[in-house]
Amino acid sequence: MGTTHASAGGMLNLLRPAAINPDFVADAAEQEAADAAAIAAATGHPALTECQTAAALLTEYAALNPDPETEGWAFNAVERIAECAYAVTEGYEERVEELAREARGERAAIALGRFDDQGPVTAERLAALDDETRALLEWYATPFPIEWLFAPERDTFGRILRKRVVVLFHGPGGLSLGLRDILGADVDIIGIDLDGGAVATAVAAGLRVIHADVTALDPENPALQFVSIIALTPPCQAFTPSGLGKGRYTGAIDIICRVIWEASAAAGFLPWEHSETGYAPRSGDTWDEVRAPLAELEDPRAGLMAEVIIWPLGMLARPGSILECVMVEQSSALPRQIEDALFGELTQAGWRTTEAWTLDAVDYGASHRKRRFMAAHRGVEKPFVDVVPTTPIPAPTFAQVVGWPTGRTYLTRGHRPVDPATGRAKGGGSRSADLPSTCVTATAYGWADSETGETISQSDIGRLVGFPANYPWTHVGRGRGVRNKAQQAADAVCPMVSAAIFGRILGDADWEAKVRAYVHELYGIDTGTTVTEPEQLDLFGEEPAPTGKAA
Repeated sequence: MGTTHASAGGMLNLLRPAAINPDFVADAAEQEAADAAAIAAATGHPALTECQTAAALLTEYAALNPDPETEGWAFNAVERIAECAYAVTEGYEERVEELAREARGERAAIALGRFDDQGPVTAERLAALDDETRALLEWYATPFPIEWLFAPERDTFGRILRKRVVVLFHGPGGLSLGLRDILGADVDIIGIDLDGGAVATAVAAGLRVIHADVTALDPENPALQFVSIIALTPPCQAFTPSGLGKGRYTGAIDIICRVIWEASAAAGFLPWEHSETGYAPRSGDTWDEVRAPLAELEDPRAGLMAEVIIWPLGMLARPGSILECVMVEQSSALPRQIEDALFGELTQAGWRTTEAWTLDAVDYGASHRKRRFMAAHRGVEKPFVDVVPTTPIPAPTFAQVVGWPTGRTYLTRGHRPVDPATGRAKGGGSRSADLPSTCVTATAYGWADSETGETISQSDIGRLVGFPANYPWTHVGRGRGVRNKAQQAADAVCPMVSAAIFGRILGDADWEAKVRAYVHELYGIDTGTTVTEPEQLDLFGEEPAPTGKAA
C-alpha cells in the first residue's frame, strides 16, 4: 500500500490559523449593525433600561469575581439586551416583561449578595436602606416581608433561633394558634389564604396572613430560602364522605397522582443514575404547566392536594434551601393512592421520615373532628415525641361549651318533627347535648335546642372547635356573614391537635401538659392533671427514648 507524504508547504498550511471566512465576517457585522439599530430604536424603554443596568452590574461582578460561571452570567446578560430590544420593536410585550423580570431579579440578587457580605442583617440596617434598594428588595421578596430574604439568626451551635414557618390554606388560624398560643413556640409564622374573611379573622387575632391564591404564587420565591417548616391544609370537601366526594373518583385520583409525579420532574428530583446528583435535569415545565391537567377535575378543590408536593419541591429546588419539614392536614377519607404518591415523591427527594395519623380532636379536648395528618422530615434522626396523649384529654360536652343545662338535645339539620318512638328528630340530626359535640360544619349557626329553638353563637361555634371565646371572627363583604364565619370555624384545624403535631415536629415533649392546661382554661373542666406552668424543653439535654407512632 502506498503512503502519501505531505509537502513542506502543505505542512506549513496545516500549522497556520484557518483563514476567516469573509462571508462570516460580513454576516457578523450585519448582525451587529442590526442589533445596534434595534437597541437605538428601543432606547428609553423601561425594560431595555432594566436589561442594560443588569448587564452592567453583572459585567462588573464578573470582573471582580472571575470564573466561568460569573462570566457566563455576564455574557447572557449582555445578549439579553439585544433580545429585549427586538422584542420591544416587534411588539412582543409578554417576552419584554419576562426579560425585564429576569434582569430585575438578577439585579436584586446582586444587591442582596452585597448586603449579606457586610455582616449580620439587623432591623437597623434594614431601616437604613436607601429607597431604591428597599423598593428593589421588596419587589424581590413580594408578597413576603423583606427580612425573609436574609438568613435567620443562629446560636453558637449553628441552630436557628427563630424558625420560619409558612402555612398554606391558613384559614382563621387553628394551626397557628396551636403553635403560637398553646405551645408558646418562638417561631416566625406567615400564612396564605384566599378567603378574605378568614384572612381578616386571622389578622385581627394578631397573625401575619397574606390574602392570595396559593396557586398564583411562586414556591421558588427567594424569600422562602430560609423557611424551615411548611404546613398545608387544603380544602377537604372534595374528599370528605359527607360531600359529593368527587376527589375520590378514580379519574380524579389518576389526574392528581400524575401531577404529583410531574412535579418531581419539574423540580429536578426525578432519579437518573447517570447524573452526579442522582437526579435528571429539571424538565423545564413551569409550575403552571405542571398544574394544567388539574383543570380536568370536576371539583377544582381536589386539585389543591397537588400543592402539597409542588410547594415543598419547588422550595427545595432553589439552591440554599433549608426546608426540613412538611406537615399536611386533610380529610380522613383522603384516597390512599394520593397519600402514597405524595410520600413516594417526598422520599425520592430526600425526606428521610414520612409518617401519618388519623386523629380525632375529641381525644385532645375538643369536639369530634377526624382528620388525616401527614408529616415528612429531612433530618437524619426521627422525631421522638409522640402525637398521641398518654390518656385521652377529657373533652367538654356540647352543653358545657355553649352554657346549657344538662338533659337537652340539639338539632343539626334544622327543626324536624320528633319521632315519638325514638324521641329523636325524623331524618336524623338529633344529638344529646350531654355528649361531646359532633363535627362542626358551616351550618352550625343553625344548630338549635330541639324544644326551645335556642341557637348557638359564633363564639360557641369557635369554642366547640377549640378557639377562645373572644376570638375575633370577622366577615368581609355584605351582610353579617353568619355562614361565612361558621364556615371559617368548620374549616379550621383544631388548635389542640395542631399543638400535638407541632410538638412532635419541634421536639416539645411538654405539648400534652400545655394542651391540658389550655383545655382547662378554655372550658373550665378537669383535664386529669394538675395545671402548672409547663417546663421548657431542654434543647441541650439528652433526648428521651423514642415514643412516636407512625400509622
